[in-house]
Amino acid sequence: MDAGVRDYRTGSLKGLKAVVEESDYDRLFPKERYIGKEWLQKEYDLLWPRVWQWVCREEEIPNVGDFYEYRIGDQSFLIVREKNDKLNVFYNTCMHRGTRLVEGAHEFGGPGTFNGNKAQFDGKITCVFHGWAYDLDGELCHLPGAKDFAKGMVKREEVCLRKALIDTWEGFVFINMDMDAEPLLDYLHPAPDNLKDYNIGGMRIQRHYTTVLPCNWKYAIDQFQEGYHVWATHVMDLNNVGAVSTGPGGRRVGEKKDGNSYPPPDKVGAMTVYEQFDLHTNFWEPHWQLTTGLPPRVKLGDLSDEDYPTPREWARKAIETMVVQNRVAQYELDHFDGLEDLPLDMLGPDFMLKLRHEACAARGIDLSHLENQQMFGFPSEHRLFPNMLGPVAGNSYGLFRARPNGDDPDSMIWDIYFLFNYGDGEVPPIHYEFIPDWKDYPDDRMPPSFMQDFKTTPLFQQGMHSKGFPGHRYCSQEQNVIHTQKLLDQIIGME
Repeated sequence: MDAGVRDYRTGSLKGLKAVVEESDYDRLFPKERYIGKEWLQKEYDLLWPRVWQWVCREEEIPNVGDFYEYRIGDQSFLIVREKNDKLNVFYNTCMHRGTRLVEGAHEFGGPGTFNGNKAQFDGKITCVFHGWAYDLDGELCHLPGAKDFAKGMVKREEVCLRKALIDTWEGFVFINMDMDAEPLLDYLHPAPDNLKDYNIGGMRIQRHYTTVLPCNWKYAIDQFQEGYHVWATHVMDLNNVGAVSTGPGGRRVGEKKDGNSYPPPDKVGAMTVYEQFDLHTNFWEPHWQLTTGLPPRVKLGDLSDEDYPTPREWARKAIETMVVQNRVAQYELDHFDGLEDLPLDMLGPDFMLKLRHEACAARGIDLSHLENQQMFGFPSEHRLFPNMLGPVAGNSYGLFRARPNGDDPDSMIWDIYFLFNYGDGEVPPIHYEFIPDWKDYPDDRMPPSFMQDFKTTPLFQQGMHSKGFPGHRYCSQEQNVIHTQKLLDQIIGME
């Protein structure tokens, strides 16, 4: 450990923080953090057991007796709703022979219920191997052949399920294996204050996708907290996915001009603001007009091209694209379809603000307290250390979670969530989909722009194995990535 770096390789992570300094831009960061099996094992030993990890949403386990299985590496956890207002978390292992108690309905974990189990096991946590059963508080309640065990081997305090820490914030459920960890809200500071204007607790999951990407888990977190890649990957579309970012509904609509005219990279790079806190980062864009799906400085009545010759057709295509991208709710498109007349003299971004306010108000969702900059795009994209991040805007929250995939540093589990506000009493069904092959991409249900990112993943990971690549060098547009690296310096070491 470098003499100038505080050592957090043992004990609690309370007090951990990182500060990005000018000297960090002169440093070469080791590639072994992305490709080394020894480093990955250190993450399993030193990082994951001591951080608060987001595992699920409360609406995924709504009823007493429901559970959610969460996996990280070779550890599996069982989140259980014991009472309407009480959740428990247990290590997902029977105290008899260590058998895993449940498997969630999804790949790599997921929801389920103990309600409807056979006979006396209804509503109980039950081991299918020998029939040991536990109440929802983790206490052993059924022990077949109890008389055949030595008395000292089935003491109550030794055969109850082992617990971890659990807490919630705005409907998100977090766990921590470190029983001495600081409280969740202290750990998350200042994100709860920064995001308090958005009714995140009232949002509900609309879609959840899981896939496996051929890269290290940190690559995905790195990419989504810097804007340096936006010009090449999304505006220029150098992966040749299609001009999904500069066409109707794209996040950079209007930036590609006639022919091959693109904005210069410095102009695109200057659109992003970066912030670092003790543990977390933020990434935001002050120019909200660029992210509404309609081009800035263009009136609604002037929207027209060969494919969509009328303003209504052009605007509808943009909103329809944003529904597919999960940046706009279906009810916003429905509201647009119900409009008899369009305000053709209104600028496109202003119309999108008006549409979102009206569509939400029709469902009893009040967004009047939000500023224009908070309504679309990237008003705030916090990276909650170590692996949760995504943009919140208006009535929506797009979230990503990256996890290592077993003992392979070249593979990661990637979860994508889309949440929206809904009216009172509206409980949308959660659409879950596992994508076995990331290249077989459901572009009618997920943002096509993600493929622009995904296609880089194998190139990035394979390239780091090259003997000709000495390590990572970062620019100021990647300062949030440096922040993550400096936290890892202290938790795992600089080597």
